[in-house]
Amino acid sequence: AHLTLLPRITRLLREQGMGDVLVTAGGIIPDEDIPVLAEAGVSAVFGPGTSIGEVAEYLRTHVSPREA
Repeated sequence: AHLTLLPRITRLLREQGMGDVLVTAGGIIPDEDIPVLAEAGVSAVFGPGTSIGEVAEYLRTHVSPREA
């Protein structure tokens, strides 16, 4: 489902003017699917065993504050 849902989510976000929203994925996603997801706009894929600290660090580094 990740190859169907995530590209659709990123497309819909862009269509709604929200292309700056950071989209990430996690779970059991085959390595060969990651480039397809990246091309669709998924910023990162976190596989099984990824620590919460790793995810938190990625988000702190890549999320920009929204302007009011």
